[in-house]
Amino acid sequence: MTLRRRRRRRRRRRSHVMLASSSSSVQVNHAARVRRSSRRAASVASRRVVAAAAADRQELCKAEIPPHIPRADFVKQMYRWCSSEYEQGGLSAYGKRMSVECINELADGDTNGVLVRIYDFKDGKEVEIGQLIAQMDDEKVQTWDTIVPTKEGGIEKLNRDGKDHFIEGRFFVISRPLPADESSNPALKKMIKRLTLAINAYYSFGSPFSEDF
Repeated sequence: MTLRRRRRRRRRRRSHVMLASSSSSVQVNHAARVRRSSRRAASVASRRVVAAAAADRQELCKAEIPPHIPRADFVKQMYRWCSSEYEQGGLSAYGKRMSVECINELADGDTNGVLVRIYDFKDGKEVEIGQLIAQMDDEKVQTWDTIVPTKEGGIEKLNRDGKDHFIEGRFFVISRPLPADESSNPALKKMIKRLTLAINAYYSFGSPFSEDF
C-alpha cells in the first residue's frame, strides 16, 4: 500500500470521528432543549392550578391550625388522605368520579393546599361539575418557644433569641369556586363532613388516616 493511500484512509477516519462527535453534540443539545421545554411546561401547568385556585370562591368552612403543627407536614398528609378518599373512593363513596391535585404556591416548592375536581355525565359526556379547595390562608401567626411566669402571677411568652417569629397560615380554608354547579352540592356536603373529621384526626393522632373517626 502506498504512503498516499494510507494518508487518505487516515483523513477519512478522522472525518468520521468528527462527524460522530458532532452528531453526539447535536443529540445532547437537543435533549437539553427537550428537558428545558418540559420544565417550562411543568411550571406553566403549576401556575394554571394556582390561577384556578385563586379565582373568586365561596368559603364553606375553615379550621384553625394550632401554631405547633408543622404546616408542610399537615398539608402533605391531607393531600394523601384526599387522594385516597376522593380520587380512589369517590365513585363508590360519593357517586362521583374525582381527581386530586396539589396547589403549589410556596417559594420552596411545598404545597399549601389541595384541589379536588368533581365529575359527572351530562348529555352523554363526562364533564367537571365542581371543585373543592382546601388551602392554608396567608395570615401570619406569631410563635414563641418559651413561657415564663411574671411577678403579677401571669405568664409571658417570648423567644430565647429575643426576636419575633412568625409562621404563615392560621386557617385551613375549605371553599369552592364561583359560579358553582348546584348538582355537586350533595357530594360536597358529604366530602366536607369527612374532611373535617380527618382534620380532627390529625389533631388527635398526628394522622388523618386514623380509624378512630
